[in-house]
Amino acid sequence: MIKLLAPNEQYLRSYREANDEYVRNQVRTYSFSDGTDCDILEKFDNYKFERNLKPNRVGADFYWLVDDERQVFLGEVSIRHRLTDALLRYGGHIGYGIRYSQWNKGYGTLLLKLALEKAGEMGIHEVLTTCDDDNVASAKVMEKNGMELRDKVINIIDGQTVITRRYWKTI
Repeated sequence: MIKLLAPNEQYLRSYREANDEYVRNQVRTYSFSDGTDCDILEKFDNYKFERNLKPNRVGADFYWLVDDERQVFLGEVSIRHRLTDALLRYGGHIGYGIRYSQWNKGYGTLLLKLALEKAGEMGIHEVLTTCDDDNVASAKVMEKNGMELRDKVINIIDGQTVITRRYWKTI
């Protein structure tokens, strides 16, 4: 059964394997934690309770999409508690990534659907998600979840000009 749950030890090895897939395939649209520089579960706990965060970071709840029958990590979502001016331009409330070997199987659409439900439970009723203009797959995931493209903004990310699509949904 596919389910959304809090990060935990049971799926940690599979999570690390997913990160390795991203590295091997040079995926840059979302980053899983590699775990070599920190305790991943402690990091997620710190975000949830907004402690020991780097400057300009906001609290967030992290969830993992897993297939519990196969004991496989499929994807991750972070739901930020609030937005900074920077997150209003690039990042939004929800960031998500699907394990590379599981792309194009509908998991992104499911993960965002479940994340939108969680955001509503957290009291976030006007939800922003963003993606690079050329990330057609992510744009389709947002649109399948009833998110509305309101505008596109120009951002400078790591010295590169990036056109960012901003999608909103009231839940």
